[in-house]
Amino acid sequence: MMRTSEDIRRENAKYILETQFQGVKNRMATAVGVPHMQIARLFFDTENRRKCGDKLARKIEEALGLELGWLDQDHAKTDTIMTKIANLNQEQRRAVESVVDALIMKYKSD
Repeated sequence: MMRTSEDIRRENAKYILETQFQGVKNRMATAVGVPHMQIARLFFDTENRRKCGDKLARKIEEALGLELGWLDQDHAKTDTIMTKIANLNQEQRRAVESVVDALIMKYKSD
């Protein structure tokens, strides 16, 4: 069965929920600035599930500092270091870059 763009968005939203908000939908809703039920309904059973439309997808991306269209790309199923870094928001990326820069400086001087 081929995954739809809706499936990819939902998987990515779940990935964000688990990795950034420890699975707590209310935390994600607060961070995004939407009612709790708007996030919760993304993960309901198939009969009561709501779509992650363009408006909500862009709102999530903007609120979490993700690139435009991030939710539309398949991120949730990959484990490479580059994908993990790409999944971070801007503040988290800067922190990783600082660590990498420090490591590079340390090993250049050795």
